[in-house]
Amino acid sequence: MTMFSRSALAVLISLSLAACGGDDDKSGGNQPVPEVPAVEPLPPQQITVQIGDHSLTAMKESVVVDDIEGEAARVELEAFKGIPYANAARFEHSQLNALDTVTDATEFGNACPQNRDTIQAQSEDCLNLNIWRPEDTDASAALPVYVFIHGGDFEVGSGADPLVQADNVVAQGALDGKPFIAVTINYRLGILGSYWLDGTKMPEGGNFGLGDQKRALQWVNENIDLFGGDPDNVTLIGQEAGAMSVGILQQSQTQENIAGTYFQRAIMQSNAYGFDYKSYGQAQTFSQKLAQYSEALHQNDTELAELTLEQLMQVQAKATGLLHTVGAWSGIDCIDTDDLVGSGLCFAGKLDSEMTPQHHLKPFAPYVEYRAKGFLKPEISGHHLTTQPAQTEYTVPTVVGFNSNDGATTSFLPSLTSLIPTIIELIKEMNNAPEGTEPSAQAIQTWLASQDNLDQLEQRLMQLTPEQVTTQVELGDILPGSAYEAIVKFFFGLGNGELANQLFALTDYAPNNESNLSGAVANMAQFGQLTNDLLFSGPARIKAKQSSDKGQVATSLYQFDYKPSFNSWTVYNEGETIHPGDMFRSTSCLGKICTGAELPFIFNKPYNLAGSQVKPSVKDTLLMNKMSRIWFSDELFADYQYDTATDNVLSINKDGEISTITDWDAQQNVGVDPELRKGRLTGLEQLGLIMSYFDK
Repeated sequence: MTMFSRSALAVLISLSLAACGGDDDKSGGNQPVPEVPAVEPLPPQQITVQIGDHSLTAMKESVVVDDIEGEAARVELEAFKGIPYANAARFEHSQLNALDTVTDATEFGNACPQNRDTIQAQSEDCLNLNIWRPEDTDASAALPVYVFIHGGDFEVGSGADPLVQADNVVAQGALDGKPFIAVTINYRLGILGSYWLDGTKMPEGGNFGLGDQKRALQWVNENIDLFGGDPDNVTLIGQEAGAMSVGILQQSQTQENIAGTYFQRAIMQSNAYGFDYKSYGQAQTFSQKLAQYSEALHQNDTELAELTLEQLMQVQAKATGLLHTVGAWSGIDCIDTDDLVGSGLCFAGKLDSEMTPQHHLKPFAPYVEYRAKGFLKPEISGHHLTTQPAQTEYTVPTVVGFNSNDGATTSFLPSLTSLIPTIIELIKEMNNAPEGTEPSAQAIQTWLASQDNLDQLEQRLMQLTPEQVTTQVELGDILPGSAYEAIVKFFFGLGNGELANQLFALTDYAPNNESNLSGAVANMAQFGQLTNDLLFSGPARIKAKQSSDKGQVATSLYQFDYKPSFNSWTVYNEGETIHPGDMFRSTSCLGKICTGAELPFIFNKPYNLAGSQVKPSVKDTLLMNKMSRIWFSDELFADYQYDTATDNVLSINKDGEISTITDWDAQQNVGVDPELRKGRLTGLEQLGLIMSYFDK
């Protein structure tokens, strides 16, 4: 696996330190916290615990956390790690395991296979969960339970990642006299987590990761009382892909409705409600493409189910490669020079069937299993996911929110925008363009529609050194107006040109003149704002308004607008490495509040998404202590309920202050265009531009 070393990130780290947190803290609050606490944790030790009718070996651990007054205290707790909640064969749905099959819960279990390095070994035998509870919790305690589903584009991540281990927050709750139990889970990822199956033969479909999540929640429902938890007081939390999963698991339009039974409340952090999930037909087409990738890689037609795990991960890596994603997004993958008629039908079908090409952003996200009845095609009712989550309603009390720059790290978007300098250079070389001449938006779109051109781009990128890659990414923050137009239209797809044109007609999203640097930089900022408005903040606010207006379940809406003193994606520690895709995202996050930036503050853990330990500032630490206490509390649901009439939003602002802002959109998002001056999201909603593609 190709990785970039720390040396390639020297400039990146220095830039991140300069860009993040500096001028917001003139009081000196960003001085490093003293590294030696007044109280030290004790060494962990194995213990034998009676759980139900049998004994279980677990870990007694201690952590040092601050109490409400800011004084350090050592708190002891019990951790049950790597409990196998289910088992599953490849491309089959998981089956629940009984608790009495578990004897040893002292170490984290395997991570699910993924094309990233993980601390734990990777194996298809990875369906395990972890439980943290206060020390000596009695089985009759009936404590509240929080279950966390990790993010990672449905391709990477683990419930054992250092950033999401729940020891600190469980210790805090015990210290404050508000004890609870926390659970983190693994679920299958990538091809193993979502792979199309013929619904006429396999009614349960191929969304195996969703099935795994349901089995984990079922296991908690049936067993958590033996650990001292209350199965009727479970809050389900998800971040990014985990939040998208929570949105799906909330649906009542399913053959296995678990909301209200396996969990009674939900928190969704950075759920891209504007995301267009693959249809049944698109998932089928993608499965055929995976078979083609496999045949090209391995020079045989072996079924994916029969490949070795290493071979399967090679197929997945090819499918998620930037250039293959661009090809699938633009329709290049339809082209077959030996079958022009078939190519035309494929391209026409793409235009006809796609609401947007957004499903290529997260190619292994779940697919909609429902298929309407058609000519010689029977209806397929679907099982886990039967309709777009954006078109469904909340079924339990819900907290939903976003980070101010979620769009900056949305899958391959940072990588794509950073390629623009190389694309423009190649176009100019091929056309012998005079110095100072920039290609038009149409020229860029046409260029991207050529496989030969993408091959040249791949060759050029392969020649770049890591240092040149860093420079390339930084240049991606400057978009010529023509490239901005091309990428916006590229993002929404060939069938949504009118939507793009309506956005360009608004001053806030109109292409800026690239003749000066400020215009080019503004274009990049506008693209980031646009993706955030239409994928994250706009849809989340609409969902909260719908829930408020219908009065069905209480909903809270939040914005995380605090810029940590550290980059959430950057590798900091000597000897650690970072995946090239994450390197693009890391640079894209300089000076921004990206997806995942809230996690250290929710779990009160000094780590970032790369698994690096960070040194939080004093201001960071204060917010970690405060926000983590709010997040794992009843007050989060009771005190911050959204009301359409007042547009009240829970704000975690740039100064680390937590408060409710009334008339939030009008106060925080004043647009330049007359249509957007009462609030950018309000204007976009009134113009019918948020999630409009779902009405096609």
